[in-house]
Amino acid sequence: MTARLRVGLQALLPQRLLGALVYRIARTGNRFVKNALIRWFSRRYHIDASEAEFASPADYPTFNAFFTRALKSGARPVDDSGRSIVSPADGRLTEYGTIDDGTLLQAKGIRYRIEALLGEQRSELDAFIGGSYATVYLAPRDYHRVHAPAAGGLTQTRYIPGRRFAVNEATASVVDRLFCRNERVVCHFEGEFGRMAVVLVGALNVASISTARHGELPSGRARQWDEPVSVAYRKGEEIGRFNLGSTVIVVFERGAAVWNEALESGQTLRMGMPIGTLTARGETSESSANRHVELNSGTVE
Repeated sequence: MTARLRVGLQALLPQRLLGALVYRIARTGNRFVKNALIRWFSRRYHIDASEAEFASPADYPTFNAFFTRALKSGARPVDDSGRSIVSPADGRLTEYGTIDDGTLLQAKGIRYRIEALLGEQRSELDAFIGGSYATVYLAPRDYHRVHAPAAGGLTQTRYIPGRRFAVNEATASVVDRLFCRNERVVCHFEGEFGRMAVVLVGALNVASISTARHGELPSGRARQWDEPVSVAYRKGEEIGRFNLGSTVIVVFERGAAVWNEALESGQTLRMGMPIGTLTARGETSESSANRHVELNSGTVE
């Protein structure tokens, strides 16, 4: 079956109804159902239970609790270099680079606009034009919590309703503006380096997205939370989680970030590993990269 045919079939699915069904099944407390689901899922996707906080299916009240499972302390060490940028999640780095003329690369030959992704007017996003971005795809087997790639203050959370197309490589290669069409949550941060946004993109069967600040965000109408005083997040601190799914996109304002030279599209990332270096306002990206060149040596899988 071709990628375009699969996408066409997805478009015909009753995505909201399917999501509601998955939501109920993933949260059933029936121990026979949820234990069977956890065991099947663990075998199907080769889950490494040894790194989870709890290893037994019986320790989880629902399948969703297992899917969004916490890991043992120390399972994902967060790089403590002062200026390092760390991966926000486990997953595969699909694309990264510069926001050229306000656009990001989705897949070969397909680009999308920063204002469509963040749901704002272009005039409000001038700082991001020429900035940096990285896209991480979370497969079913991955750890599904999302963490701050750099320390900063949360200033705004925005829920943007949309579709729920799959976000795998095959779909991304044929669906124009995929990440701008799908349901998503945008978390805006401000730090010494400037502005940063972390976008949690929903996908097929993602019943909901949760944030550490506002809890589970029900699907439906668009909503926005403006923080009267920015809420401080440490590098590596949990921002949110996917209740099944998906993709995380990190964007930095112009001149704020330098990606490690060792990065390659398609490589496997682990939450907390260094992927770049921050540049404080008033400092050139070149001088920051030179001072922190050690981050580019042998730390990427």
